[in-house]
Amino acid sequence: MTVIATAGHVDHGKSTFVNFLTKQETDRLPEEKKRGLTINLGYTYFTIEDKTYSIVDVPGHKDFYKNTISGFANVDVILFVIDSIQNWSEQSEQHFQSLISLNKKNFIFVFTKIDLLEGEIKKEFLSEKLDNNQDINYLVLEFNKETSSRRAFCESIHNFIKTCKFEEKTPRLWVDRSFTVDGTGKVVTGTASKDLDYKNILYNLHNEKLQIKEVQSRNQKNDKNNVTKRVALSLKKTNKNFPRRGDLLTNEQINFSNNLFIELNNRDVDRSTFKGTLRIFFGTNNAHISKIKLINSEKEIFAILSLSKAVPIPIFENLLIQNIDRDKYIGGKFLLFPDKNQILKLNKKIKDKIKINNLLDIFDFLDIKFFKNNKEFKQIENLYVNESVLEKIFVDLVNNTYSINKTGVKNYFQDNYQISTEILEQLIKDKENITISNNQVIKKIDNFEALENQYIKIKKLLGKTLEVNIINTKEFDRDELKDLFLSKKIYRVDSKIIISDTHLKQLVEIVGFMPDEFSVKDFKDKSNLSRKYAIPYLELLDKIGVTQKIDKSGSRKKL
Repeated sequence: MTVIATAGHVDHGKSTFVNFLTKQETDRLPEEKKRGLTINLGYTYFTIEDKTYSIVDVPGHKDFYKNTISGFANVDVILFVIDSIQNWSEQSEQHFQSLISLNKKNFIFVFTKIDLLEGEIKKEFLSEKLDNNQDINYLVLEFNKETSSRRAFCESIHNFIKTCKFEEKTPRLWVDRSFTVDGTGKVVTGTASKDLDYKNILYNLHNEKLQIKEVQSRNQKNDKNNVTKRVALSLKKTNKNFPRRGDLLTNEQINFSNNLFIELNNRDVDRSTFKGTLRIFFGTNNAHISKIKLINSEKEIFAILSLSKAVPIPIFENLLIQNIDRDKYIGGKFLLFPDKNQILKLNKKIKDKIKINNLLDIFDFLDIKFFKNNKEFKQIENLYVNESVLEKIFVDLVNNTYSINKTGVKNYFQDNYQISTEILEQLIKDKENITISNNQVIKKIDNFEALENQYIKIKKLLGKTLEVNIINTKEFDRDELKDLFLSKKIYRVDSKIIISDTHLKQLVEIVGFMPDEFSVKDFKDKSNLSRKYAIPYLELLDKIGVTQKIDKSGSRKKL
């Protein structure tokens, strides 16, 4: 099933033409019938040669623009209706600019009301639009209500769609309706993209699996996912939460943020587009833009947006930015959610006027899916990285070991380079003098044999129990003591307490016997330690990644 959305100015005959094609009415609301215009999204379909084509009939009136854009979500083909008498009108332009911005490529233009026209159809305006957008795949038809053949129109649309190429998308469904049916329960509908696995749908607002009773398409049970199609999902009562219009359903966990990093479609965008009240549309959802910052690179133009709410968005989702005051539009693609550290680093690069050639000049590490066969970067697992960033990382490991270990390897490299400990371990696997253990960097000490006596002496002074003796570090050579810390033979617990690796091993063994979550009292009881030792030890275990504090009372969970 290919999904088609209508587009065009109000009263140009969209619903009339859809009724002609499908023999079904899409305007069902009493207000729609009373006013003679489409307000909400309407849904219908037609079948030809065993192929079914679903149609989303969208409003043409500018007052219902949010509904209009929702109707364009995930559709494959646009049925663009133009009144042959009024010709190209206000919402014609609005819809066309919006669709081009959303990267829609397949258009069927239908000139309506031919039976009322005196003279020839004026197609010059449309021809100009098509000349300026030469990558559009299109068909132009003429509809005469009195003489046109339904069969001929259906065949023309069917044959045109055979020529269409469709964009590969992350399997997903943006909910466009959510309602309750007596005797059935909660139902949500939307345009489901190809390859969506209906047995493993996540409700991304809560990142929980959605319990589904049945998948229907064209009022029949149908959970095949080999094509894009209109579906209705009947939901089980056991769901804790139920999706609403604008919510996202996918097969994978999607992150949340109100900060978006996007690539704009038009590098030569008019900067005035971003002055005034801005709204962004994505799927069947939308949000106000509170702040926007443009970033120019050698070939592309990017932007960081701050939205009025945190949202989940799939990678490479097509977006539309509308300037409400100026009625201007620009499209783009969502790339990623930048964290605070990435935004700060990027702002500094902009302030320092550092030249940006590509995405890796903005972010230190990026998934290879952001690039096409790029050989200029080093690949680590599924990530690309600049050689200059690798050099900085190795310098940090050698010269900033103390700072890294004070913060913890995991937090330090996540905050400064946005990489995981696993990736870092891949980077240093050939470095014989550096290893990572217990969230700490351990450097091989060349003169360790000379330090052995110091180590033995310190261990003896500390004693064997966890209630270690307090020793005076000034009695030891400062450089040798530093080397013992770097090699993780001894650990600084707080300003007074030092322990050896043997003591740390005892602490880790005690945690191993604790439940997955435990209180400070539980730890004290198990270790027979006073608060003087228990609290600093737990803080050390937090720092090296053995435990994590989960509430103000000091309760921990094991990592």
